[in-house]
Amino acid sequence: MPGTAASVRPSALATHALSGALVALRAAAAVAVLAASAAAAPIKFPATPDGAREVRDERDVSPYLAAWKASNLGRARALATPASANQTAYDVHHYDLDLTFTPTAQSVAGTVKVRASVLAGPLAEIELDLAANMVVDAATAAGAPAAFARSGDRVTVQLDRAYQTGEIAEVGVTYHGIPSGGSLVFTTYYGRRLVWSLSEPYGARTWWPCKDQPADKADSVDLRFTVPTGLIAASNGTRTEATDNGTVAVSRWRHRYPITTYLVSIAAYPYAVSTDWYLPAAGGPMPIDFYNVPESLAGANVVQPKVKDMLAAFAARFGEYPFLAEKYGHAEFTFGGGMEHQTCTSLGAYIEYIVAHEAAHQWWGDWVTCRDFHHIWINEGLATWSEALWAEATGGAAAYRNDLAFNRYFGPGTIHVPDAADEARIFSSNLSYNKGSWVPHMLRGMLGDSLFFGALRAFGQQFAYGTATTEDVRDAFEAHTGWDLDAFFQQWIYGERYPAYRATWTSAPAPGGHDVTLTLVQTQSGQLFTMPVPVRVTTASGETTFVVRDSLRAQTFVLRVPDEPRAVAVDPDQWILRTVETPVTSPSFDRPVLLVNGVDWATYGAEITNAYANRAFWGDYAVDFWDCFAAPAGGYPASLPAPLGHGAVPPEVMGRYRNVVWVGNHLGGDLDAWQSSPILSYLEKGGNVLLMSRMGDQFLPDTLLRFLGVSIVPGTTLYDCVAARPGLTNIARTGTQSACIVLDTARTQPETQLLWRAEQNYAPHRGIGFFRAPAGGGTQRAQGGRFAFLSGRPYRWDHAQLRANVMTLLDDWFLEPLDLAGAGAPGRALALAFGAPQPNPSAGEVALHFTLPRAGVARLELLDVAGRRVRTLRDGWSGAGTHEARWDGRDAAGRDAPAGLYWARLALDGEVRVQRIVRVR
Repeated sequence: MPGTAASVRPSALATHALSGALVALRAAAAVAVLAASAAAAPIKFPATPDGAREVRDERDVSPYLAAWKASNLGRARALATPASANQTAYDVHHYDLDLTFTPTAQSVAGTVKVRASVLAGPLAEIELDLAANMVVDAATAAGAPAAFARSGDRVTVQLDRAYQTGEIAEVGVTYHGIPSGGSLVFTTYYGRRLVWSLSEPYGARTWWPCKDQPADKADSVDLRFTVPTGLIAASNGTRTEATDNGTVAVSRWRHRYPITTYLVSIAAYPYAVSTDWYLPAAGGPMPIDFYNVPESLAGANVVQPKVKDMLAAFAARFGEYPFLAEKYGHAEFTFGGGMEHQTCTSLGAYIEYIVAHEAAHQWWGDWVTCRDFHHIWINEGLATWSEALWAEATGGAAAYRNDLAFNRYFGPGTIHVPDAADEARIFSSNLSYNKGSWVPHMLRGMLGDSLFFGALRAFGQQFAYGTATTEDVRDAFEAHTGWDLDAFFQQWIYGERYPAYRATWTSAPAPGGHDVTLTLVQTQSGQLFTMPVPVRVTTASGETTFVVRDSLRAQTFVLRVPDEPRAVAVDPDQWILRTVETPVTSPSFDRPVLLVNGVDWATYGAEITNAYANRAFWGDYAVDFWDCFAAPAGGYPASLPAPLGHGAVPPEVMGRYRNVVWVGNHLGGDLDAWQSSPILSYLEKGGNVLLMSRMGDQFLPDTLLRFLGVSIVPGTTLYDCVAARPGLTNIARTGTQSACIVLDTARTQPETQLLWRAEQNYAPHRGIGFFRAPAGGGTQRAQGGRFAFLSGRPYRWDHAQLRANVMTLLDDWFLEPLDLAGAGAPGRALALAFGAPQPNPSAGEVALHFTLPRAGVARLELLDVAGRRVRTLRDGWSGAGTHEARWDGRDAAGRDAPAGLYWARLALDGEVRVQRIVRVR
């Protein structure tokens, strides 16, 4: 039931903090643009650990970064151990590393000294983490030789005495060995030696002894690295010494900021070294040191001049760069993506938005670090959102929103990581990175720029150089703003999915203007969301923006405006991770099929153009055409009619068609068009939809998964497409079918049928094509409401085989032979056809479907078993195409017809078709 109508005044916006964000974004182009930047373009990203190279917009870096971090965590997961009782009894203040790296032996040797304060005395020994394969040669306590013991991946050093709470103890460990696990790498690059480390999250212990618990940050660290001659080492903090005697090169680094163990790093190579300078708001310049592979300089020099502006843009929002007394920079290594080593990022790709992401990590990840991996979104979500801030700084408000659009995730799962040992879940690009980035964005929309950025800076200052949890973020924001944000964090961090709004409105004259009655229905299953929802009403005199507090399944609001409304837009600036559906209201279903293109012509070129030239998605039928994108530079293939429009398909357009064939892809904006089109409402009314796309988890929110009767299971790459139903055929792939979904073959709706399955590399086999015809059809078309989905990149299925199968689906499964009404090539010739009555036998209403090959006078009548006319259902001029009539079981006089056998007789120009109906009581 709808909630009680709430009257909302326009002045609500003036007192609501959202106004600040709206004004700030609209003015951003005037106050925050550092330099004009060209629109980002799709690029082919470097390979991920599985070898795949994806084409995506260059701003859409999360899948690439997350894939590499997940692979590293997968290697390190076995190392994860909770802190021992002994380790919780002391707090590390300082590490001193004096290490020699020998690439020919792939070994490391040296001494690490640890200074710590006792938290719970008396303490007679100190336990450190060190991989079991590393050999301990000696130990010291208070500078004197000390006894030590090994047990698994720990070394225990006996102290010279029992230390009481508050006292400072010092130990040292001398060791050597060949590190395993991939956190310290010896390799060659362009024929030259390269040494690099990446220890996140538990890999530091594989190459140096430490208390390897991310929550315990040492206050400072000193580093002395010895490497073969010709190698230049890069590390944390300020370099205080660099010598090369022709045999070995020695460098010393001093870092005087708190640092967690996994952020201590080395990268050593014959680098080309250069320095730029960052000028902070106060004080002198700070060096930005770049350590580049010489062969990479051309690409590096495009991005590196922007780094100082990135730091300035972030400092203006977050507070000054947190390691200002030392430096920033990056060192190239052969791990994909990047790693936010403190003051010296290790970088594997010179892509602008990767560089921005890693620079932002100096605040979110280094300055403030998630306390454990349950809360990794604090690191990765905030760094991903910072990419949009960089876009805003260079391109204004529109660039900010466009960047965030790449981060929308509508699938299942919580931002909070339930299992901190699951590397794929920790570094989920969808949840920890992308959906996590929408949390600060939504808070910004709710609070406005002044309150929001003030709260963000207050959070940073409170937990500076420390660790934090989700609850720490919430509490800091509540303390600064006075807002109660418990429900917000509960539903967005610990809850799943998003609000799916269905919006309808009417208006009526009212004193001083017009009242707009807006009804919002949350159609998603699962939790309801309590959110302030911006609503913009457009009248002849301009726009008025309201904020309505929506929290119920259905809720009605009354908005007073000065003039008659022309349009009402819910969350028009996309401050909420949501979908908004304007329902199909009065569909005519008078045209056969609308073909919708969702593949970017510029990115996929001949690959998609050839598919359309081969009519792979609609076969021999006449279609009308809609394009989510602008026209291709070379014009449309001759097989296509001119598009009716671009972008999202409006309800009034979609409602004209009995079938929609949607060719999806999720690159460049087509997902937004799909989500802004009234797909669910169209199905519920009786329209049929065939969706073919990769990344089906984004196209199929829970409402459509529930409608189709399927559930997503792990799997991303398809190797085959095996037909599971008679009349359908296998479909060969013509290229890589990556970034796809597979589905459980167990269905959740009784009418759902498996059409195609993936067999190769899947045991058990998985479903990739499904169909459902709901009982009773749609509310306005009994034979409609049919939904079919085929996973995969549609342009990379064999065109001829896909074409034949699409024709079969439309003919046999959608029950819609297509007429000549569509704009385009001539369609398949039709014959007079009379479908089987549904249901049959029947005690109630019976639906009769028939197809006329041409316009003419059609007569449909019911006869009893003796041939006597019982009732005439149709007698008059009818157009070509598919029609529907219904018999309610009554005769011409309105009386209930008795049980028995009846004949339905269809006649057109002398041709006759007959179907039998059995009426029961």
